[in-house]
Amino acid sequence: MLETLYKTSTPEVGKSECYELSLKALPGTGPRGYAFREDHGWWDDSTKKFIHHVTTINTAEEGVTFEEAEAMYMKARSNRAQSGFVHSFAPDYYGDKPYEYQLLETEATR
Repeated sequence: MLETLYKTSTPEVGKSECYELSLKALPGTGPRGYAFREDHGWWDDSTKKFIHHVTTINTAEEGVTFEEAEAMYMKARSNRAQSGFVHSFAPDYYGDKPYEYQLLETEATR
Protein backbone atom coordinates (compact mmCIF):
# COMPACT_ATOMS: atom_id res chain seq x y z
CA MET A 1 0.00 0.00 0.00
CA LEU A 2 1.27 3.43 -0.92
CA GLU A 3 -0.43 6.80 -1.11
CA THR A 4 0.42 10.47 -0.90
CA LEU A 5 -1.92 12.85 0.93
CA TYR A 6 -2.21 16.55 0.09
CA LYS A 7 -4.38 19.45 1.25
CA THR A 8 -5.21 20.29 -2.37
CA SER A 9 -6.65 18.26 -5.23
CA THR A 10 -4.17 19.90 -7.61
CA PRO A 11 -0.79 19.50 -5.89
CA GLU A 12 2.52 20.54 -7.37
CA VAL A 13 4.88 17.60 -6.99
CA GLY A 14 8.02 18.77 -5.22
CA LYS A 15 6.30 21.94 -3.97
CA SER A 16 3.06 21.05 -2.14
CA GLU A 17 3.20 19.86 1.45
CA CYS A 18 2.38 16.17 1.64
CA TYR A 19 2.47 12.98 3.66
CA GLU A 20 3.44 9.71 2.02
CA LEU A 21 2.14 6.61 3.75
CA SER A 22 3.40 3.15 2.89
CA LEU A 23 2.91 -0.37 4.13
CA LYS A 24 5.17 -3.03 2.70
CA ALA A 25 6.17 -6.62 3.20
CA LEU A 26 9.73 -7.27 4.29
CA PRO A 27 11.04 -10.31 2.40
CA GLY A 28 12.10 -13.34 4.40
CA THR A 29 11.07 -12.03 7.82
CA GLY A 30 8.21 -14.35 8.74
CA PRO A 31 4.88 -13.35 10.28
CA ARG A 32 6.24 -10.08 11.69
CA GLY A 33 7.44 -9.13 8.27
CA TYR A 34 5.69 -5.84 7.56
CA ALA A 35 6.72 -2.22 7.90
CA PHE A 36 4.72 1.00 8.10
CA ARG A 37 6.35 4.27 7.14
CA GLU A 38 5.16 7.88 7.12
CA ASP A 39 7.17 10.56 5.34
CA HIS A 40 6.46 14.29 5.51
CA GLY A 41 7.48 16.60 2.69
CA TRP A 42 7.23 20.38 2.28
CA TRP A 43 8.72 23.26 0.33
CA ASP A 44 11.20 25.44 2.24
CA ASP A 45 11.24 28.98 0.81
CA SER A 46 14.47 29.93 2.58
CA THR A 47 16.53 27.14 1.01
CA LYS A 48 14.41 26.84 -2.16
CA LYS A 49 14.35 23.08 -1.65
CA PHE A 50 11.78 20.39 -1.00
CA ILE A 51 12.41 18.91 2.43
CA HIS A 52 11.66 15.22 2.94
CA HIS A 53 11.53 13.91 6.50
CA VAL A 54 10.74 10.38 7.72
CA THR A 55 8.47 10.85 10.70
CA THR A 56 7.59 7.23 11.50
CA ILE A 57 9.16 3.97 10.43
CA ASN A 58 9.13 0.35 11.49
CA THR A 59 12.20 -1.45 10.18
CA ALA A 60 12.96 -5.14 9.77
CA GLU A 61 14.23 -5.28 13.36
CA GLU A 62 10.89 -3.89 14.55
CA GLY A 63 8.74 -5.74 12.01
CA VAL A 64 5.05 -6.03 12.77
CA THR A 65 2.24 -8.27 11.59
CA PHE A 66 0.17 -7.19 8.60
CA GLU A 67 -2.76 -6.37 10.89
CA GLU A 68 -0.58 -4.19 13.16
CA ALA A 69 0.98 -2.38 10.19
CA GLU A 70 -2.42 -1.87 8.55
CA ALA A 71 -3.82 -0.43 11.81
CA MET A 72 -0.89 2.02 11.98
CA TYR A 73 -1.45 2.96 8.33
CA MET A 74 -5.19 3.58 8.80
CA LYS A 75 -4.65 5.55 12.02
CA ALA A 76 -2.05 7.79 10.33
CA ARG A 77 -4.36 8.21 7.32
CA SER A 78 -7.24 9.25 9.57
CA ASN A 79 -5.04 11.65 11.59
CA ARG A 80 -3.72 13.30 8.42
CA ALA A 81 -7.22 13.62 6.97
CA GLN A 82 -8.39 15.26 10.20
CA SER A 83 -5.61 17.83 9.78
CA GLY A 84 -6.73 18.67 6.23
CA PHE A 85 -4.72 16.23 4.10
CA VAL A 86 -7.85 14.79 2.47
CA HIS A 87 -6.69 14.43 -1.15
CA SER A 88 -5.23 10.96 -1.68
CA PHE A 89 -3.15 9.97 -4.68
CA ALA A 90 -2.04 6.35 -5.06
CA PRO A 91 -0.36 4.51 -7.92
CA ASP A 92 -2.83 2.96 -10.38
CA TYR A 93 -1.21 -0.46 -10.60
CA TYR A 94 -3.90 -2.12 -12.71
CA GLY A 95 -5.36 0.69 -14.80
CA ASP A 96 -4.20 3.03 -17.50
CA LYS A 97 -3.98 6.16 -15.34
CA PRO A 98 -0.82 7.33 -13.57
CA TYR A 99 -2.66 7.47 -10.22
CA GLU A 100 -5.93 6.86 -8.40
CA TYR A 101 -7.50 9.87 -6.67
CA GLN A 102 -9.73 9.68 -3.61
CA LEU A 103 -11.22 12.42 -1.44
CA LEU A 104 -10.98 11.13 2.13
CA GLU A 105 -14.10 11.58 4.18
CA THR A 106 -13.90 13.52 7.43
CA GLU A 107 -16.46 15.43 9.46
CA ALA A 108 -15.62 18.54 7.41
CA THR A 109 -16.13 16.84 4.02
CA ARG A 110 -19.48 15.17 4.85
